[in-house]
Amino acid sequence: MSEPSLQLGEPADEADWRALVEQGLKGAQWQRLVGRTADGVDIAPLYREPDLHTATDISGMPGAAPFIRGARRGNWLIRQSYAHPDPARSNSEILTDLEGGVGAIELVVDDAGADGVAIRDQRDLDLVLAGVILEAAPVSLDARGVRAAELLRDKLKGVAAPGTAFNLDPIGACMRSGRFDQTEHDLAIGFAARHREELPAARFLRADARPVHEAGGSEAQEIAAALACGIHYLRALSEGGVAPAHANAGLSFAMAVGPDVLIETAKLRALRLCWARVLEASGAAPETRAAHIHAFTSRRMMTRYDAWTNILRVTTAAFAAAVGGADEITTYPLTDALGLPTPFARRVARNTQHVLLEECRLGHVADPAGGAWFVEKLTRELAAKAWEVMQLIESKGGIVACLESGLLQDLVAGARTARERLIATRRETITGVTDFPLLGARAPEFEPQPRSAPEASSAGALAPIRWAAPFEALRDRAEAHAPRPAVFFATLGALPQFGARAQFARNLFAAGGVAALGEEEEYASRDAMVDAFRATHARVAAIVGTDAAYKDEAENAAQRLKAAGADWVVLAGKPGESEAGLRAAGVDQFVFAGDDALQALETLHAALGVAS
Repeated sequence: MSEPSLQLGEPADEADWRALVEQGLKGAQWQRLVGRTADGVDIAPLYREPDLHTATDISGMPGAAPFIRGARRGNWLIRQSYAHPDPARSNSEILTDLEGGVGAIELVVDDAGADGVAIRDQRDLDLVLAGVILEAAPVSLDARGVRAAELLRDKLKGVAAPGTAFNLDPIGACMRSGRFDQTEHDLAIGFAARHREELPAARFLRADARPVHEAGGSEAQEIAAALACGIHYLRALSEGGVAPAHANAGLSFAMAVGPDVLIETAKLRALRLCWARVLEASGAAPETRAAHIHAFTSRRMMTRYDAWTNILRVTTAAFAAAVGGADEITTYPLTDALGLPTPFARRVARNTQHVLLEECRLGHVADPAGGAWFVEKLTRELAAKAWEVMQLIESKGGIVACLESGLLQDLVAGARTARERLIATRRETITGVTDFPLLGARAPEFEPQPRSAPEASSAGALAPIRWAAPFEALRDRAEAHAPRPAVFFATLGALPQFGARAQFARNLFAAGGVAALGEEEEYASRDAMVDAFRATHARVAAIVGTDAAYKDEAENAAQRLKAAGADWVVLAGKPGESEAGLRAAGVDQFVFAGDDALQALETLHAALGVAS
């Protein structure tokens, strides 16, 4: 059989092309190139027009039903978040950001001042908003309960500018606390129904999927939770005589957006597709079916170590939100996982959006990803997955019943566990934490976050996580150990031969805060290597070389290192059939790609005497 070939200028034949690709894979299957989302949706290496499997384009035009391509006309609204516990300090931050081009305010309220601005009465609210022209910089709230909404209502004096949002969300509060408060729920629905006509430009209820995202949920689970919350609020308002179209005008969706640009873009498009279908089934006119989306950059993606890389994470997330058609975007500062931001961190956060708006001009293009076969296909596949989860939630009695029974929490826990496994084995990487960590790097400045006694929450709460946290805990232990724990690299052969494995081992050890000693040294003899080991006074040594070098030299190297005083010997690579002999010679641990890095680092810490 002759080998397939493609000549320049020939019509491309997909079968021949795939045969060439598989030939280049050297025996591996095509499936090796296929990725997968957290919901099990395949991500192929190539997409073509037939992949959409539809004779008609259901996307419509930008600004028209079913609003897959967005409802926004022009630029999105830059709405930054303010959570400093001191009302006067928050006011200063707000005024500075408004001068710097921020267009709207997201006011995080917490009476105790632990997780937001301590606004207890009208005087506190007046202090926070002193000097703010509310018609030019509309306020939205992120608060539990109706009390803060009532304070803002009184301050507005019957006039709410477009962009004003009370964001009452008793279901979101239930997700965060694990307890559903029926009284607060009824007050929130009553507040929305009562003031809808008085303040027609305002939004009153928020369907918030961020708790699902920040607890480790998948994209389809986030969309499904948002849909189920929105459906619940539509029903509750309908019982009070509010038509679905009018209810939707007072509703917004809060979505967290991570750094995977195309997946997150498709997620926002899929939410709009699904919500338009919900409103179609509710009898709303096509032009009233748009979902208003406020996108927040993900907090679970943020890191404490090498926090400067958070600038890149926030930028890509904001890019995804803009391309995905978010109506409002909030970008968190690079120090979000460390504490309260400095003026510099706030400036970088807000200017990230200005660059996307003014330099990239993303707001000047309607649906930039529209027509891309991958994005279009993924939009539909995520919508289908989310619709299935939403139907499951509805079949079990709705979002509140599923939270009280623990169904939603179990779904999220399953997605979180699968993703945590990928990160633990470093199949999914976190730059600066699991990969390419910089020991001793200077952290950005930040302000400590004051913390009061945490509010008791039930086991049903969707607790926020950060993917980097388990590795950061190991780094914390190593940083607290004096002197810094270190491993001597017993290299075999020349640097070009052992360099790749040395780099792998150095990065792995550094992910646990452990330094490498002599990872690029070449030794003329085994005696020279042993002398160098003794000179470092290290307790742990790592043998690093090629598989061929291990076959001839690893056992002798392990024996010599043990005789020279090594308490623990690690070998970088899989032992294969030689494991018994290597262990007998003194090798205590093997580290290799695909292994559980967290477990390997825990074992290494114990050998180094790092307290757990």
